[in-house]
Amino acid sequence: MNKPAIGVVIVNHNLKESLRETLESFRKVNYPSVTIVVSDNASTDGAQEMVRTLFPEVHLLAHKEEQGYARAASLGMAFLADKTKYIFSTTNDVIVDPEIFNVLVDYAEAHPKAGVLGTKIYFFDRPNVLWHAGGRVHPLHGHTRHFGWERRDHPRYGQVRECDFVTGCGYLLRTEVLRKVGFFKEDLVFYSEDAELCYRFREAGYQVLFVPEAKMWHKTGTTLAKNRPVQLHYSTRNQLYLLQRHKVGYYPLSLWVNLLVVSPFKMALFAAMFRWQNSVGIYRGIRDWRRGKYGWVK
Repeated sequence: MNKPAIGVVIVNHNLKESLRETLESFRKVNYPSVTIVVSDNASTDGAQEMVRTLFPEVHLLAHKEEQGYARAASLGMAFLADKTKYIFSTTNDVIVDPEIFNVLVDYAEAHPKAGVLGTKIYFFDRPNVLWHAGGRVHPLHGHTRHFGWERRDHPRYGQVRECDFVTGCGYLLRTEVLRKVGFFKEDLVFYSEDAELCYRFREAGYQVLFVPEAKMWHKTGTTLAKNRPVQLHYSTRNQLYLLQRHKVGYYPLSLWVNLLVVSPFKMALFAAMFRWQNSVGIYRGIRDWRRGKYGWVK
């Protein structure tokens, strides 16, 4: 059977060995037409040389300066946008099931309004424990959560369902819609860029779906998450942008509850645990959002 072409975008920065394992897992994927792009953010650990030597079939976008996740992924999408019917956006710290594309594409082909198709994602070091089974933004306070997080897999997570968002750690995008709504919002840099794109697909009239038979495993905490204050700076700022830009939930109530209740509560909790820098990260995220200051955190 003829199946439509798929492009894969993998963003990397100084994670050579993990990237190698990710690319090896994609080599085992059972699908006839896959073009893989590694968008490398100025790695200095030999990752670019490794890709050129061990994976000559992979298209390497070797950036001389770090672009941030959102821009690096968008550059990879732009490279593929006129070549493939679907684009699978992912990261350098995942292992994918060999049948992942057959599952996702078969579903997308049978359901033309499926715009974003997310996968069931397990923890890499606990392969039967879920990291993501679809995502929800709470309509009252705007806090995001992954269905199934830290739970063992169960039949309740075995049904296709519509979600507020699915994580860009691994989701399939319908390219014709992506060209219309645009790629990732680049000045978000990290965090919430995947959910923000999901909302644009929904506003364009397409579904955001969790497809449980498409499976992958994620090595958590490999990159920016190690620096918790900086991560909280980005995630707080970008979450507030998401709520405001897309009028999420019971907007504007959801925005104000997040701003005046959820964020102060988290700051107080971190302070009580003597993790002052985490509280400062949240404060700085709120400050930058109020100023409309996006881009890299300085």
